Amino acid sequence: MQLQRILYDVDEHVATITINRPERLNATDDLTRTELGWAWGQVRDDPDVRVAIITGAGDRAFSAGQDIKATASGGIRNKVPGSRLHHGVWKPVICALNGMVVGGGLHQVADADLIIAADHAELIDTHLAVGNVFALEPAVLLRRMPLSMVMQLALMAKDGRISAQRAYDIGLVNEVVPGERLQQRTREIALSIAALSPATTQTSVKAMWTSLDVGLHAANDVAYRYVLQHQMTHPDYREGMVAFAEKREPRWTVE
Repeated sequence: MQLQRILYDVDEHVATITINRPERLNATDDLTRTELGWAWGQVRDDPDVRVAIITGAGDRAFSAGQDIKATASGGIRNKVPGSRLHHGVWKPVICALNGMVVGGGLHQVADADLIIAADHAELIDTHLAVGNVFALEPAVLLRRMPLSMVMQLALMAKDGRISAQRAYDIGLVNEVVPGERLQQRTREIALSIAALSPATTQTSVKAMWTSLDVGLHAANDVAYRYVLQHQMTHPDYREGMVAFAEKREPRWTVE
């Protein structure tokens, strides 16, 4: 695929997706969403990929969300959100917030497994200010942060922005680092995850996200089903314990 709006690279089992429209603050138009969908399909289907990083070009914005100017002139033809959960990706995803994230850009934040933020990053929502309903992003954000903070984003618009440090304080962001350290630190984490059993990691990620769809007792049943199936059918379950007992690096099965 000839990419025009994003960059896609795979190195040492880590795929890096970069929204590459710094002149538009990495805003997403129809083509951007199409290319993001392609990239998530690559992450999902490529056995060489074990972890994915999503970030933005430059240091001003991760993504300004929907390209309002493009939408105002031509409407929206591609309405599929370009984030991992919408494409069935269960490989670990790290969101590297290199700047402000606005509106539709919050999809990527909401759907990530880990979020590493530059110290100047901030979250903003302007859906209501431009006549759009703020609902899709909160569907997941409400499972990750307090209702009051999601309401702040929605109702206070630019005045309700949440700093990287505040996002860390409420448990949404995992780490806040200096801007110049963001990509290096994110890659360090990605490489450490890539060294784990791919099958065990993906099953764990899927089990945790799936458990959010149901109540507590049903979640326990879901989790136990994934655990039991993996223990009974996958060789990495025994290999991990044998390697530990033998004081050697595990030899994971890559499928």
